[in-house]
Amino acid sequence: MSAVDLVFVLEGRAVAEDYADLLWQSVRRALPWFEDETDAAVHPLVGTSPGSGELYLSRRSRLVLRVAADAVERTMALSGTEFDLGGRVRVGAATRRELGQSKVLYSHFVEVGLADEVAFLDECRRLLDAAQVGGEMVAGRPQRMRVGASDLRGFSLMLHGLNAAESIRLQHAGLGNERKRCCGVFIPHKAVASVGEQ
Repeated sequence: MSAVDLVFVLEGRAVAEDYADLLWQSVRRALPWFEDETDAAVHPLVGTSPGSGELYLSRRSRLVLRVAADAVERTMALSGTEFDLGGRVRVGAATRRELGQSKVLYSHFVEVGLADEVAFLDECRRLLDAAQVGGEMVAGRPQRMRVGASDLRGFSLMLHGLNAAESIRLQHAGLGNERKRCCGVFIPHKAVASVGEQ
């Protein structure tokens, strides 16, 4: 089944820098059925973090959910809700965005249960081979997320040299664990050289 991104306007000043679990809990309360959607995902929020424990939002910040095409109308119900993500935000109107083919895809945080970079890349390659996705991998910065009393650890990851079918397949299925906590969600990316800085 095809997937699309729903891009919601997001109004607010700032949220907790470690917002991902709070965001998932908020989405789950507003859309209880979302938890059972195997391929659904929540994109990371885009903002500016000065290292003070907060992520500052801008007028361009958006809440993006990746959902099956037949779940679009149900997901639109999120418009008008308010979340507490360590700061109050209001979810506005949404627009639909089709997944685009790209030879280069990037995920801010891929989590496969491994904090060692070599072991992480080996496991990612195994998962990609099983999904019939080729391409070359470039690991970026180590990533950490607090979930309850535990830490999730992983890396940012770029894949390049993908063909059109592989690109769409990876965007649809994602990679690794915790896709509803903003992990393993891939988007088109323009430059391979910058992955180590993200």
